[in-house]
Amino acid sequence: MAGDAKVRDGLVAESALTVERPKGGRLRAWFADHSRVASDTSLFVSQRLMSSFLVWLMVGVALTLPGLLWIAQSNAQTFNQQWQGSAGLTVYMKLAASEQLIDDMEARLNRETGVERVIRTTPDQALNELLEQSDDSMFLQDAMAAVGSNPLPASFAVVLNDGRSYLQLDALSRNLSAQTGVDDVVIEMTWLERLRDLSDLANRMGSALSIMLLIAAVLVAFASVRLAIESRLGELRVLALIGATPAQMRRPFLYFGSAYGIGGGVTAIMLIAVFLNQIEAPLQSLLASYRAGIDIVGFTPGFLLAILLVGWFLGVTGALLALFQRGGADKPPS
Repeated sequence: MAGDAKVRDGLVAESALTVERPKGGRLRAWFADHSRVASDTSLFVSQRLMSSFLVWLMVGVALTLPGLLWIAQSNAQTFNQQWQGSAGLTVYMKLAASEQLIDDMEARLNRETGVERVIRTTPDQALNELLEQSDDSMFLQDAMAAVGSNPLPASFAVVLNDGRSYLQLDALSRNLSAQTGVDDVVIEMTWLERLRDLSDLANRMGSALSIMLLIAAVLVAFASVRLAIESRLGELRVLALIGATPAQMRRPFLYFGSAYGIGGGVTAIMLIAVFLNQIEAPLQSLLASYRAGIDIVGFTPGFLLAILLVGWFLGVTGALLALFQRGGADKPPS
């Protein structure tokens, strides 16, 4: 192909110029060599755009899970810090509880040691919150009309500031549950503790899967560069005959690996951005149902640079393995 011949001629010309180069301009020549190889790499990738895109996609998918796992861990830490020391209870009164019993319970909760604040929610307020959060408020209004009365009870959200343990919260919950007019007491930390346990399990599984995917990304780069080496054995023989150094013979393939790795990093960034955009609204809605909220953090310039650097490292590692497996660039191909 004409394109392959153009790349081949560029590689041969690079080595020939290097051999004949005067010693005085080594630094300038070094930059010229790398610039020439980078140009040849761009031409090589552009001529194989579909296969290059598939390599980028595979490497990008392999980088996406570790990136998402890191963002999830960052947000989990932020969420835990927001809730640290803010454990609490929700006390639900019986529907038949009188206003006097409800007032007495509010006063009792305010007297409790370690209570930071008590938020009282009337049945009407609870109904309005339910209608605001519902996707079909008209259906709920019709259902309320059919029932004939508000089925939601009065409740108290109790926020504690003394960092009580779960056992202490459970003891307080049992005490409040025994009070007249109380229907149920929910420890708000229960779901958070379960979420932490599930998060730890997911992190362990995700870390193991991430390692396997990163290894797969290296193998993809290895296979791609290996094919490039096999397709250029004739060129490598010519380079060896005209006196090319091992570094000059390795350089194009290291650039190929870099191009595959960085392209995979860019693909991973796009996939992560799409994923975060899709889950942000449902996640905020879920947390709002627990009277919580969080702004997704972690998708920062530093994170983007780290993804690109990891992608580059994986691509170069795959290229080095391909060169080593082929016998190294120090020896001319047989």
